Amino acid sequence: MNHIGERKINVLVIDPDEEFAHDVKMFLEDTYCVNIKPTIDKLDYSNTLDHVNVIIIAIEFLSKDFINLIEQLRKKHENIKIISMYTYITSDKELEHKLIEYSDDIITKPFDVTLLKNKLDSFLISA
Repeated sequence: MNHIGERKINVLVIDPDEEFAHDVKMFLEDTYCVNIKPTIDKLDYSNTLDHVNVIIIAIEFLSKDFINLIEQLRKKHENIKIISMYTYITSDKELEHKLIEYSDDIITKPFDVTLLKNKLDSFLISA
């Protein structure tokens, strides 16, 4: 199990595609403590995020509402690393710029889960 100091690394995967989220969890759970939520709207901000080190979040539709949610998440929990996953990015350059600003990393789906694990491992090195 990977640790930051003495704490184990907790990863939260937010993706409505349950099969994909489960596959990611199965691949990462030997190294990390992984939990899954279907949407960012379902988060219990008071409890859940106090115990999360990294959020891997799927973007189905990049909108101003999503950017506002991720901006608030970043402001309230600045120590949490955010990896955004998307299949299709908007042509709206302002939204794209904001996504880059509030994410620690961005991955285009589909991707090899080894790439995701390497990104998580790199966060550990920099922690």
